[in-house]
Amino acid sequence: MHSEQAQAFAKFRELAKPHRFRVQADAEGFPVIPGKYGQIEWYCDGEDCAARFGGFCALPRQLALAVYTNRPRLFEKLWAIPGVRRYQRGDQEMRAISPSEALEQVAAVIKARRKRTLSPEAARKLGAGTAYRPTSGHEMAAKSTHEGAIKGQAG
Repeated sequence: MHSEQAQAFAKFRELAKPHRFRVQADAEGFPVIPGKYGQIEWYCDGEDCAARFGGFCALPRQLALAVYTNRPRLFEKLWAIPGVRRYQRGDQEMRAISPSEALEQVAAVIKARRKRTLSPEAARKLGAGTAYRPTSGHEMAAKSTHEGAIKGQAG
């Protein structure tokens, strides 16, 4: 991983952490947040973007993210979010640039994937259900039903 990719991952994870979004590497090694209907990608760190993009930056001096989708019905929904700007558009796909403040709204439109987490209470409850027992719960239920049937016949 190059230093530019490492810096992008660090900033992107920091941005995604409060929302529990899943962050993965794309084919080029840059971070993305996958979603059901598209993905949110790293675009610019706001520092050297003008030089990197030949003097053009959609959001100068701002941390910017790109959103990609191939669902035409979502184009208008994404463009309606404040701060989101159209960047590229095809017949069946679109890429837009958004400020980092719009991350939650953009993620809701593309249904971004979140990390699964358990609360401590839920973990204890789940762990108690999987604790070792002399016999499994299914066998215990079958045994008590069988014993009850035998007692009913004897009485």
